[in-house]
Amino acid sequence: MPKTERILKVMQRVYERQHFTVGQLADEFSVSYRTMLRYLHELSHLGVPLYATEGKHGGYSILTTRQQQERSAQTKESIQRIIKPQTFIVGLEMKIPFTAYYMSHTLKPRLWQELEARMAEIPNIRRTSQTGHPYIAAVLNRQEIYHYVAGVEVTTVRNTPERMISLTLPTQEYAAYTHVGHSDREDTDQSYTFVLQQLKQRGLAPNPTLHSLELRSSIHAPLVQIYIPLSNNAN
Repeated sequence: MPKTERILKVMQRVYERQHFTVGQLADEFSVSYRTMLRYLHELSHLGVPLYATEGKHGGYSILTTRQQQERSAQTKESIQRIIKPQTFIVGLEMKIPFTAYYMSHTLKPRLWQELEARMAEIPNIRRTSQTGHPYIAAVLNRQEIYHYVAGVEVTTVRNTPERMISLTLPTQEYAAYTHVGHSDREDTDQSYTFVLQQLKQRGLAPNPTLHSLELRSSIHAPLVQIYIPLSNNAN
């Protein structure tokens, strides 16, 4: 089936179902999760009013005009522009094919568990009275590689423990959003998609060459602060 015809069929199905997940449509059309996600992004660019919701029961929905207006008003309050100073991170990394979606479900929890068990090995951990250990993930999505670092912020990079890496991120402006729910890749990606959609509506552009960040107070925290780096051309 030609791609254009397939996208039209996906569009028709989207309007029929009103609410769905990427996985459900991928199974229905016998394509990969990544391919279906790309189709949905194309539909969004064509003006289909898709809205991504995070959480265990999240997915995509078609918004009515009233809902679009309400979401637009909420977004102005829920997504903030912040400047985060130079950030030093030490942690454990994984690099997997971008399409190895379900592999990340297994590997990410293992990274965090090992990191928590080895916290005593990391010198110069940056602590705050509000959050205790500032757990932080650095995420870089390339076309072919998904790079994920489960780590903590440190005051300076020195004596990085064996099998860990260090990152030094420059002072950067981010779009910050609070993700509520599970922290697996499928759930957080829905929040990323939601934020990217809203940034586009506000005339802001993300910088895909820089790491996004996920901050949490513990490895099982139900709230995750997602920081998406903004382009230097953002108004």
